[in-house]
Amino acid sequence: MNLQRTEPLLLFGAPVGMYTGKVRSYLRKNGIPYSERLPSDPIFQKQLLPRLKRFINPVIRMPDGTVVQDTADIIDFLEARGLARHPSTPATPRQRIVALILDLYGSDGLVRPAMHYRWGYRDQNEAFLRHEFGLSYRPGRAAPEVVEQQLGNFMNYLHSHLPNLGIDATTALVIEACYEELLTTLDAHLRAQPYALGGLPTIADYGLMAPLYAHLARDPVPATLMKSKAPSLYRWTERMNAPDHDAPEFPHTPYALPDDDAVPDTLRPLLRQIATDFVPEVEMTVRALDRWWRAHGHEGLVGQPAERGLVRDCFTLRGTPVTTVVAPYLIYKLQRVTDAWDALDDAGRASVAAFVDGTGLEPLLTLKPLRRIERREFLEVWGAATA
Repeated sequence: MNLQRTEPLLLFGAPVGMYTGKVRSYLRKNGIPYSERLPSDPIFQKQLLPRLKRFINPVIRMPDGTVVQDTADIIDFLEARGLARHPSTPATPRQRIVALILDLYGSDGLVRPAMHYRWGYRDQNEAFLRHEFGLSYRPGRAAPEVVEQQLGNFMNYLHSHLPNLGIDATTALVIEACYEELLTTLDAHLRAQPYALGGLPTIADYGLMAPLYAHLARDPVPATLMKSKAPSLYRWTERMNAPDHDAPEFPHTPYALPDDDAVPDTLRPLLRQIATDFVPEVEMTVRALDRWWRAHGHEGLVGQPAERGLVRDCFTLRGTPVTTVVAPYLIYKLQRVTDAWDALDDAGRASVAAFVDGTGLEPLLTLKPLRRIERREFLEVWGAATA
């Protein structure tokens, strides 16, 4: 048996962290042994952080010492080593493309509501967040008053990022309207299916789990909202944290994806909402990066290591302008969709095109900036020209 299969890997993250929840769920569902450590752990602080160059979680360290950062890279790495029970990305054209789009939307498109409901309702969430973020400070030996000051400073720093995401009193109204519609849509789907594409969790579920668990199903204000308006969605977050199928509500649904590359009809309203609420931001990101490249083009790093935002730009969310930082990393995830589309044969493309017709998702299949975004030594770098 493979050594990595029997000896736990180390997962550095925290329950309060958005993307740690994505990887934790993946590890549990795939039976991959792990031991979770906080980012304050000496191994992370003294050995890993100097290599990583920025404080971004989650990070895994394998028993052989290999270090991997970023959820997409972590899942790719573990699957390449044959450690997963089930490949997270479906093999058939429609299911594959839909799964990748949902992963992109969950991991990148739902960051704004997750941050709004956490920090926009800080007074109501304060005690819980202070406890959760405080976990990372407890292992230290500083005096309690020093710890409280450091904790407060860190929480204030995170809170201060709302304007960077275009979250203010005006945009909060449309963000909440979109999210409440999403709750209704996802709840209806998950009353009919245990997972996003049917009976088996895929990268679609792991991507959605990132914002929908750590922020939106645990912080007091959004957790209450989810439980009251979307109980089947809340139940899905529990299922996604279980190591087994955990779907007694679906006794006749096999632990498998539907045959014949079928995608559940109950998913179509979600796909249309993604086209309405997220595609405009993706298109804006591509335009903004192209303008930046034409003005400043160079090789190597995209922006500064400590920051994932490159410039600011504006898109329209249901008639409301949203000015936000432009994150090149979004393109790194979008490329998974466009690369999968490019790899299809004519029959596969025809099948996917027929399925997405009428959803508004067509731009995500072919939308590309002038340059690819790649990752090298844990950082985003400019890649090859796409034309």
